[in-house]
Amino acid sequence: MPSRIMPLNLSRFLKQSGIPLLFSLMIAALMVPPARGGLSSENVIVVVNGDSTISRTIANHYVDLRQIPLQNVIVLDDVPTDTAIELETFRDKILKPVLAQLDARKLSPLARVIAYSADFPHAVKIKAHADQLPEGTEKKYQRPTASLNGLTYFYRFVLTDNPGYLSFGSNLYARGKFDRHFRNPFSGELKEKFEAASKLDQEQKPAESAKVWEELQQKHPEMPALALNAAKAFSLSDEDDKAVEMIKAAIKVGWWSSSYLKDTPELDKHLDDPELQKALPLMDDSPIAWQGPIGFSGAVGWATTGRRVSIQQGGTPYMMSCMLAVIHQRGSTTSDAVRILERASQSDRTFPKARFTFGANSGVRAKTRFSGIADASVYLQEHGFETEIFRTVIPERPGKIAGSMVGAATVPFNRTPLNLVPGAIAENLTSYGAAFDNASQTKLTDFLTAGAAMSSGTVAEPYSLPFKFPSPMMYAYYARGLSAIEAFYQSVLSPYQLLIVGDPLAQPFAKAPAEIVDIEYLEGEKSKLRISRRPLNLDVPKSPAATVELSINGKPIRTIPAAQNIDINWPADASGVFDIRATITGVERTEPRISFAAEIETPGPLATPKATIVQTRQNVDGLANDGSLATPIKMKVECEGADRIEIEHFGSVVASTDQTSAELTIEANKLGGGPLRFRPVAVYGEQRVQGKVLVDRP
Repeated sequence: MPSRIMPLNLSRFLKQSGIPLLFSLMIAALMVPPARGGLSSENVIVVVNGDSTISRTIANHYVDLRQIPLQNVIVLDDVPTDTAIELETFRDKILKPVLAQLDARKLSPLARVIAYSADFPHAVKIKAHADQLPEGTEKKYQRPTASLNGLTYFYRFVLTDNPGYLSFGSNLYARGKFDRHFRNPFSGELKEKFEAASKLDQEQKPAESAKVWEELQQKHPEMPALALNAAKAFSLSDEDDKAVEMIKAAIKVGWWSSSYLKDTPELDKHLDDPELQKALPLMDDSPIAWQGPIGFSGAVGWATTGRRVSIQQGGTPYMMSCMLAVIHQRGSTTSDAVRILERASQSDRTFPKARFTFGANSGVRAKTRFSGIADASVYLQEHGFETEIFRTVIPERPGKIAGSMVGAATVPFNRTPLNLVPGAIAENLTSYGAAFDNASQTKLTDFLTAGAAMSSGTVAEPYSLPFKFPSPMMYAYYARGLSAIEAFYQSVLSPYQLLIVGDPLAQPFAKAPAEIVDIEYLEGEKSKLRISRRPLNLDVPKSPAATVELSINGKPIRTIPAAQNIDINWPADASGVFDIRATITGVERTEPRISFAAEIETPGPLATPKATIVQTRQNVDGLANDGSLATPIKMKVECEGADRIEIEHFGSVVASTDQTSAELTIEANKLGGGPLRFRPVAVYGEQRVQGKVLVDRP
């Protein structure tokens, strides 16, 4: 029998589904809003320079390739044309308008990536913030130039004129050494209690410390480290039942590392508990030198321990950001940028057999990150990946490469091509990798041209400081299943100068559930929308389904446990075509997501507008390859009883008629090249009824 959307008794639902208790607790943890993360197409906001046909072209292609919801596309007018702009200009012309649109469209709960299309400034001058910093040695390295996406990531700091993002560890989402989980996250009285419990542990007084740890855990049950500290103390006090209870409490709120449980004698002795035995295989057995990967969420904040906490509880929020392409004489051409995005979009869940390579030559650009290579290599090898440390400028050994960390001012791609597989990531530590007005040094776009799905570089002199560049662990986290953009931000402690370019959704190693979702409208006395899951027999790594997220016309409706069938009672007065999206989240610490979308037409009281293309555009070849020489499109529209019929492209009306049937002409030469997606809309007074999207392909 299908399950209707209604308030659910979660524990009863999970019990009836035959799911083991600890597995159910892990699913329950995923359902808590601060614990949801990961990335799929509905989480990406594409921002377009409306005055640039090149920017529109890149966006047209990416929206089509990745099935980005049309309401997720924001077109800005009067975008500055300089490659570097002032802080106030960025805030007023770019950042604030984008955030205002997110709020107006109610997209904030889903937004996790702001992806700027081409033809945007690359750098922002932040002297006003740098001048606020105290004098000292550090200030020399806190340079007054930031990247476009770096400042977007730190949007909260920018809006409040807080220069804190210039600090060397400003990105709390970035992973750190494993012991960071257990640092004191508190201030005031709670900080003193944490320190008191730690002192009791050092004095080998576990019975006394257990009481303090339990008290802290009861006040902050969302922090698994407190439960584990209590579990160790109870174990040393021979209170085995309490120790097991606390281990389960840690797992319930998102503790993933089975390796830590097994490597800690006070905890390992309790893992023969039947429920824990069922939970352990679902957990992560990665090495514990570093914190494990975690999916990103923009709707929560991040604590000093690297965990998600609500913004109301003091968490620091971020918004991942990148550019889709840099079209420049020292960057990519429009055609090349499209090819790069097309290649990346085909890489998801392909699990390529390829190695990860790390540069370790004698130059400072390589030596700066050398200390982290060993941990990354061990992590990758533990998960079955081959690694290579090369002493040359670029890997010379034949064979496929899934990731390459380079450290060189100039990379000789013409002599030694990189054999990068689709979806590979590659980047370089050098000063001017994203300074496109500077002719020196290899640019990040050269790595994209060589086959990378995403790369990065600094927009101004960063100095050879490891915290301004991705750590070697980025490649380990990517191989573990994170999306490309999550892997980048997961590994950079101070990313404000780093320009990140490419496909943020690339995720060749994501272990998403191997399922397919059918979405259908069932008409009857009580009409309903049915969401049905069925298995997809793929011989690839995968994870069980944990939850299903539902959205209608881009607005999140509900997140529920992954029922086989879900019915939504449909209102009788709903007219027109609705965009329905169902996203399945897997039970994996990287929270892999796979999204399914459908247009559903419902026979409400108002007629649905119909549109057909009767004359497609003809593209006249031009050097820009941006559709600027395209001929007009002719479209027939009809809708009985409508006051007006409009045709929208990226939310803007490009043609309209007051007649109920007409042939409209659309000037396509201003809309960019690539696939153009049009939405017919019928206007009835103040009510708007959508029709099905039409796509004109060149």
